[in-house]
Amino acid sequence: MGDPHTDRRPIGRRMTPQRADYRRLAQSAEIGTVTRGQLAVLAQNLTCTGLISATESHLLVTLVNTAPAEAFDKSGRPIIFKSNQQLGFEIGRSAGRVSRMLSRLFDAGLITMQDSGNYKRYPVRNGDGAIVDGCGIDMRILIARYCELDQLVWQAKAEKSAASAALRRYRGALRNLRYALATVTAPSDHALARIAGRVERVVALVGVASKAPSALLRRASALFDWFVERLMQLPRRSESASETENSTCTYAENGMDKQTTNPDPLEESNDNRRSADAEQFYLLEAGSASKRAYEPSLGGGLRQVNGRERQP
Repeated sequence: MGDPHTDRRPIGRRMTPQRADYRRLAQSAEIGTVTRGQLAVLAQNLTCTGLISATESHLLVTLVNTAPAEAFDKSGRPIIFKSNQQLGFEIGRSAGRVSRMLSRLFDAGLITMQDSGNYKRYPVRNGDGAIVDGCGIDMRILIARYCELDQLVWQAKAEKSAASAALRRYRGALRNLRYALATVTAPSDHALARIAGRVERVVALVGVASKAPSALLRRASALFDWFVERLMQLPRRSESASETENSTCTYAENGMDKQTTNPDPLEESNDNRRSADAEQFYLLEAGSASKRAYEPSLGGGLRQVNGRERQP
């Protein structure tokens, strides 16, 4: 008869090189450099980075708050000994769901876990009653990675703020341009219709504004502002004024606000600009240094040459 244990399925927590590295990193944490309150705020803000979900963040905050504040002092040991059933009761989830979320937090490098032989979590105390070791959920890796994770949170918030600002500017510039098209009387109807068509083409290239990249929205906004200046027949900007505007614009990119206007009137510009390089394509990708390129193209679609559309 063969060995009855040869076909037994492996039991225990899955161990990977990444998890082993996280355990070693947790052992190098300097206890006392970060408070429990700082870790709780960090755990709550990690959802904005996409690293964990809101439910996993709730579990992580619960774990941080479970450990006493003195456990994060220099002589402390931030290890959690609660069972999955108790943790599930506190966050309103099943014990199985808690087990899966703990595994994902382990894989993300936000906790480490040390199992006992019977999978029970318990502390090991010295003669004075202080915890010196134990089998449970170790929070020391959060201390070791605090600066790294806090930087990720700050970067995510900064990107979100910049995206919101670019979206607001784009919508405001588009609204101002459409109002100018509806009220201005100086250009001819043909010129107004031509500009309106080009504006709608830019809008179509941008697509859903809330999902478009921030750089694309900023370049489209700069192009809309230039359209308004042409409609109002403002004098040509000087090069020094353009450079000054670039230096004071918070989200300006290299050459975004430099103006290269055409001295021809709106009605005659389409006929007078017949050279091969008169219109620059891919304006929104390359920047808006030359805003006389009325027909931007992101994906190499239709291009307008001398008032006619053709396939590239």
